[in-house]
Amino acid sequence: MKITTVDSVTYGVPDLARAKQFWSDFGLSLEADDERRLLFSAMDASTVEVKLANDPSLPPAIERGPGVREATFGVETQADLDAIAAELARDRHVELDREGTLHTQDPLGIAIAFRVSRCRAVTAPDPRFNVPGRTGRLNARGEQYSSARPMEMTHVVFMVPDTAVEVDFYVGRLGFRISDAYPGRGYFLRGGASNNHHNLFLLNPGGTGAQFGFHHLAFEVANIHELFGGGLNMTRKGWKTMLGPGRHPISSCYFWYFLNPCGGGAEYDFDSDIVNDDWVGGEFEQTPEAFAEWCLAAGMEESLLYQGVQTGETIEER
Repeated sequence: MKITTVDSVTYGVPDLARAKQFWSDFGLSLEADDERRLLFSAMDASTVEVKLANDPSLPPAIERGPGVREATFGVETQADLDAIAAELARDRHVELDREGTLHTQDPLGIAIAFRVSRCRAVTAPDPRFNVPGRTGRLNARGEQYSSARPMEMTHVVFMVPDTAVEVDFYVGRLGFRISDAYPGRGYFLRGGASNNHHNLFLLNPGGTGAQFGFHHLAFEVANIHELFGGGLNMTRKGWKTMLGPGRHPISSCYFWYFLNPCGGGAEYDFDSDIVNDDWVGGEFEQTPEAFAEWCLAAGMEESLLYQGVQTGETIEER
């Protein structure tokens, strides 16, 4: 089953105006706008769909408040889509809509969907970096970015109370691969035909409190200059940093997360690991240093992605 990437996510929110402002400031292109629905795109044609929370077309919420209602993964061919439909129909309801997207739920009730991918390949411009012994830019200043334009939607993250049942489903039934793991606590999964380090991250944060729900959605930008330009623009526009800027040792990328009125966070990434069949994954202890080797905007306890659940504090109390 050749799953390639995250093609789309759908949010349920109480306020479309705030959602429109956030994703526009974040750098996505507005493709559709009416009184009940917004549609945004990144440069690779991956999409963010936002609907009012009471829209009857939305799958049920898995948590209180706004958040992702459905994550849609792209596949290479119609044959891949048919194979997923046949496999999942053995023990759960699957539904094919008029546009050819297959809808179902994972073992914990998270709504997921599959379609022949609508994403297209994109290529970032040469950043012309200067490094010792190699000059990429002579007698010229580095480019400055006043904002970001995300190129690719790369991964979606859910907090789950049972990683074992989820990993069995996504790896055993859908052909995802484990790129790296915090054994028993977090799993970085990529589609069987994906070269991104992960398209899906499943995290069991432990403790009590908000242990089940959407955490964040990530987008890759062209270079480190654009990541900082986008982050500074979001800050100027009044959006609050969730975490960052910083760098992940696992997946190697630079990051900057912002709290999203649609739920969870939205992340800018740059320089994420690209992997193939020769990749050798690792198993890591879940420590602050394993999650972020440096992070400017939050203490290292925050950088574990716990967001309060270590102490039993719920998201609503924060």
